[in-house]
Order: sequence, then C-alpha cells, then structure tokens
Amino acid sequence: MTPRVEFWSSTEYTTFLPALVRSLEARGVKARQRYQVTQADYWAARGSVARLWLRARCYALYPIRVGFRFLSRTNGPRVGIVCTNTFFAPWVAMAFAGRRGSPVVNWVFDLYPDVLTVAGKLRRDSFAERFIASRVKASFHHAAANVFLGERLLEHAQERFGPIPRAYVIAVGADGAPFRHDPPTPRAAAARATILYCGNLGRMHDVGTIAGAIRRGIPDGVRVEFRGNGAGFRELETAVASSMGAAVSLGGNLQGEAWHSAMRSAEVALVTLRSGAEGLVMPSKTYSAMVAGQALLAVCPAKSDLADTVRKHDAGWVVEPGDTAGLLAALAQIAAQPDEVLRRRVNSFNAGQGAYDQDAIAGGWAALFDTIAAARASQR
Repeated sequence: MTPRVEFWSSTEYTTFLPALVRSLEARGVKARQRYQVTQADYWAARGSVARLWLRARCYALYPIRVGFRFLSRTNGPRVGIVCTNTFFAPWVAMAFAGRRGSPVVNWVFDLYPDVLTVAGKLRRDSFAERFIASRVKASFHHAAANVFLGERLLEHAQERFGPIPRAYVIAVGADGAPFRHDPPTPRAAAARATILYCGNLGRMHDVGTIAGAIRRGIPDGVRVEFRGNGAGFRELETAVASSMGAAVSLGGNLQGEAWHSAMRSAEVALVTLRSGAEGLVMPSKTYSAMVAGQALLAVCPAKSDLADTVRKHDAGWVVEPGDTAGLLAALAQIAAQPDEVLRRRVNSFNAGQGAYDQDAIAGGWAALFDTIAAARASQR
C-alpha cells in the first residue's frame, strides 16, 4: 500500500518542505504539509495583540487540531511527522493516536526544554522545566521514530535523556531546483563582496559578536545585508543604529523572486548560533545558502552541527561566538581573496546540490517510512 504521510508544524514552511513533498511524491509517497499559521501571517504579526493571537493559534488552536486529526482511526495519516514547532505537539499527537492509531514520527527541530532555559524563558530545575522534560522523554520513547536534524543534536539529547530508541538523523535540506543551473561565478573586478543574513534571528542565534564587529568597523570591500525578523533583529538594530551605512543594511523578510535574487547575488551567507545552543539547534538556513552557492560564514561554537557542516565540506569559515577579532579577520579575507571565496562557494554549492537538495533528502525519509511500515506489519 502506498504510504500517506503528513508533515505537521504550527507555522508554514514555504521553502524546503514543499520541495520535500514533491520529491516524495515522485517516489510514490503520498505526502502533504499541514500547518496552522501561514508564513505570511507569521511575518505580519506586529504589536502585542497580534503576537498574543499568534501564540494562541500556535500553542492552543494548533495542538487541538493535531489531537483531533490523530484521534481519527479511519481518515488519519498512515504516518504523521510532527515537528517540535510547537514543542509539545508530537506528544499530543501520540497521546491521541494511542497504540492503534497512526504512527507518529517525532521530528526534533529544537531540543526542549533546554531551548527555553538557554533563552531565559524558563528557570532550570523549575517544576515547569521538569514537567516539559518528562513529556519530551515520553515522546522519544513512544514515537515510531525520532528524527534529528544533526548528529550533535542527537548526541546532546541522549546525554540529556538517556538512550533514545528508533533515532535517526536526516538533515532538513533545501530546495535546490531554483539554483541548480546557476553555479557560483567569479566576483566582478572592484565589486564589494555581499554577505547576507536571511531569515529568523532569534534567541538561539548570536547577535553580540556581529554587533561588536559592526561597531568596530566593517572592512572595506564588504557589504553585510540583514533581511528577516525576530527578537535578534530588534536587538541588532538598537545595538548598531549609529553604525548603519553603505556597508551594513537591515530590512524585512524576502519572498519569491526577491529572495531567489538575493540568494544568487550574495557570495557568503552569515549563519549564527549562540554559545549554549550548539546541541539544541541546527539552523536550516545553512542548507538554503549551500544550494544557492554561498560560502558559509558561521559564527557558532566549534562543537556544533553547523561548524561540522562547514568543515566537512570546506565550505566557509567558523568563528567562535565572542571572537569579534576573528569575525573581522574573516570579513577581511572575504574582501581581499575573491578566488578563495569562490573555491569555498563551489564546495558549498556542490555539497548542497548533491547531498542536501530535497531529492537526496527524500531518499532518507522514504527508507524510514519503509522501516516504520515493516515494524507495524510485524506487530500484527
């Protein structure tokens, strides 16, 4: 029987997930994305009332919808992949599905409750922290499979919660199709190198190191562009307001062809991860940058999935959080050595298109669905 799978998240993913669905369907897997909040609505939430309504939709209405969907014994998905956005949604799905319902894959984007404690939202060893940890551990043991975005994330989860059964690592990947026929090209003579930060800049990302480098002065020959949203953007804008100019710019989210154009024109992607988050998060924007042929300037701890990816493919530079001098040195190298930048861009592009495009990622998912189907059949 052809498996029917559903990917669940509280907010819509418009870049990698539609491409994954298409790639799975090309393999004969009937797949669908389900969500509560569109990406446009998520980006448009401004002001206290709008953000309160957004939280209500993500943390109340969405789990209710998930519960009712997985409660169905006839119309539910053959396999439900429920990501940790919202963090307790996988547990809700498993609780409502029960032993005879749809198998639920726990798709671990971020590791809770640690993300909340590192972000300062939750006090360590509090009742709430211990309760959330107990539900997360239960989800690991009741899931048909636990899919992590990186090896470090899995290792940290096992150190935190003990051995995790049915654990797999599948990178989130990206849609490489829009960039497949546009490999990196040499920088034009006398042109500035554009470094692009594109996407959410949240509490798991490093802001201080970047702000410090901007205050000290971006090297000549480099332009840094920030496009996106999140608490980190507001913090960055406040921190460097007096330093904005031709070398640094901030703007809102990009969509459609504007996003494609910006990704093609930037030589380097800036990707960040704060200290303490190295075992908790793997920034998905990494893979979009790679398939677009951008080298990676990663401001992150050395022992992280992000740093491992950069080093594995020789696709950029790794700078430790807090090392402002190291970041400025990397920026100076980017400005002064276009041939070296191009070499790392080509490495990034080849790895992105070869290993992290959704056509490749879909193979891992399809194999997992076969494993789940075989396990279910053996239990009958």
